[in-house]
Amino acid sequence: MGNSVGIPLIVISRSDDHATTINTILRDSGHPVHCTRVNDLKLLGEQLSALAPELVLYFSGSTDVDLAAAAASITQGSTQPPLLLVHNQVDEQTIAIAMESGARDVVSLTHRNRLRAVVTRELHAHRLRVALEGVLSSARQYKQELRSLMSGASDAIVDIHDGIIVATNPAWAGLLDRTEEELVGEPFMDLFREADQATLKGALVACLRDKWQEGSTLSMVACRKDGRELPLDLQLKRITIDGDPGIRLIVPGDRSMEQPADEILQHAVGKDPSTGFFQRHFFLEHLTARLATPPEGGIRAIAYIRPDNFSRVQADVGLLGTEALLMRLAELLRELMQPGDLYGRFGGTMFAVLVERGTMGDVQAWAEQIQKAVSTQIFEVDTQSTSLSCTIGICEARSGSQTPGEILSEAEQACRSGRDQGGNRVVLSDVTSITERLRLTDSLWITRIRAALMQNRLRLVHQPVVGLQDEVQGVLDTRVRLIDEQGEPVLPSEFIPVAERAHLMKNIDRWVIGASFSFCVARQPNLVFIRLSRESILDDSLLDWLKARAQSTRLKPSQVCFQISEELALQHLKECQQTAKQLREAGFLFAVDHLGAGRDATQLLGHLPMQFVKIDGSLMQGLHRDKDLQRKVGSIAARANELKIKTIAERVENANTMAVLWQLGIAFVQGNFTQNHGVVLESDSTPGQQAIG
Repeated sequence: MGNSVGIPLIVISRSDDHATTINTILRDSGHPVHCTRVNDLKLLGEQLSALAPELVLYFSGSTDVDLAAAAASITQGSTQPPLLLVHNQVDEQTIAIAMESGARDVVSLTHRNRLRAVVTRELHAHRLRVALEGVLSSARQYKQELRSLMSGASDAIVDIHDGIIVATNPAWAGLLDRTEEELVGEPFMDLFREADQATLKGALVACLRDKWQEGSTLSMVACRKDGRELPLDLQLKRITIDGDPGIRLIVPGDRSMEQPADEILQHAVGKDPSTGFFQRHFFLEHLTARLATPPEGGIRAIAYIRPDNFSRVQADVGLLGTEALLMRLAELLRELMQPGDLYGRFGGTMFAVLVERGTMGDVQAWAEQIQKAVSTQIFEVDTQSTSLSCTIGICEARSGSQTPGEILSEAEQACRSGRDQGGNRVVLSDVTSITERLRLTDSLWITRIRAALMQNRLRLVHQPVVGLQDEVQGVLDTRVRLIDEQGEPVLPSEFIPVAERAHLMKNIDRWVIGASFSFCVARQPNLVFIRLSRESILDDSLLDWLKARAQSTRLKPSQVCFQISEELALQHLKECQQTAKQLREAGFLFAVDHLGAGRDATQLLGHLPMQFVKIDGSLMQGLHRDKDLQRKVGSIAARANELKIKTIAERVENANTMAVLWQLGIAFVQGNFTQNHGVVLESDSTPGQQAIG
């Protein structure tokens, strides 16, 4: 939204010096701004319309304009830029008074680093809000229309060649409220909203290259003839059209009519009529059933979501508009859910969601996406427009450790704590007994870990790393499982933290390395990734031990890539640089995983001699919807490509994410999605031998 001169800003002050100072500070920090000074309420309104500024700065004590009046003038405009109070003193009381008057925050010219940070944050938030305005429509109505159209009908099918629709059936035409004649010959991409087109293009390219996993579903939003949006779950299939490769897309017909009538009735009764979420009773039933079994992978958590200051919003839209507003909020929440998430409405304005993700960090990243999406969305109710923020409380849901009611109560308490802090935030539940539990359980776990090492009760588990751009097989990421006294596998999340605290990681690392070397010699995979802990990186004897072990097992070092975490690399950069250099001299490969969890993901790439980089799985959460995440992952991929470093995306969970990664040029992926689709190394097979190192 910036102009040829710079990003438009308005400074409310009597002094031209203030505008000059702000202009200098922000330009020096990389913001090419252009400041316009005003000191009159009428002129402020005129400049808001003429300039469409992205930020307004109000200098306290240096203007004839009242702060609250300035805020009111801003809210009456179309762009509604954030308002910052510039004040000599920045404290909680000043911030609270300013926010009550309509300002977003308080900054000071004497604290320039904070000023720059707040301006960057507000510019970013403003651009997101402007970009998302007007996007959301009524999904409930679309679903009702879709059910009506597809009741008893065949699958909806469309064939495309070079991006152009060449054939379609009546069911597909009916979905889009068009005739077959209107569709044939038109660009297929034009049928979908702009926000989904990059994802869709990536999926089409993947399908044409035979890289699309058959049976995978791509969730898109199509645009009907009347301009309304229609959510679709697409299945892609590569076909031949007149001797050339083409793609067939299918929307399966509605099979709900095949269900027994009493089952359909029970399902309908259990749903809240306004939002389509499960009602409290049915949500608790499903929650209890889920918690009776362990998660397939990763962790489960309950997110308790509640809008902030809803009484104010009710005053804006009225009682009749309240349910419509909650329906639109539910639609927004549903857009950010993943298949398998369980969501319910607990009456009033409270929502609860059971999610299963890789780590608690992934859960938190997902919740922060919801928080951001809600706070930047303008909700339209009839002729009224309003905005919301929400607070989300999160509690991990461990099978058998707590009752569903206790887990919900902890999540609700975390939400209440966040609302007490001002709202519009994500809060993890405060487990006050964690320190005591650690003290009591660590000693037991240490004994079990030592016994497992002595009795050789550790096992390797391999997750496939799948090539997106090239046909590469036999690339595996190594994990370790502890086998307990009853012969049951124990996940690393249960014993590795204890091993780290007890300084047992060196022993575990060497067991994993030794077992992996034997595996490589016996099975000859292309490449195996092995993690190194902090203890191993700081161990001066590691390299000599590795060389001796590789020689004794007759291992080809190029079969092994040792990896360390971004966190470890940043904490011990000098030691990691030395280790990476020594490993390369010995013929091994080197990688950094979980890249992107830190603030400057690309900076580390140039500081370590790595051949691979693994992009943190938290950046995959909602990647196909979040342009900021796409830009971040894309910048990592671009920088890595410049440095000839191959990229691997971690914890890829769905087809939509795969499609975006295609577009961004990511070389490899790993995660439950690839594993669940049968891309595994069988115990009696030999992987392909195409080299990737």
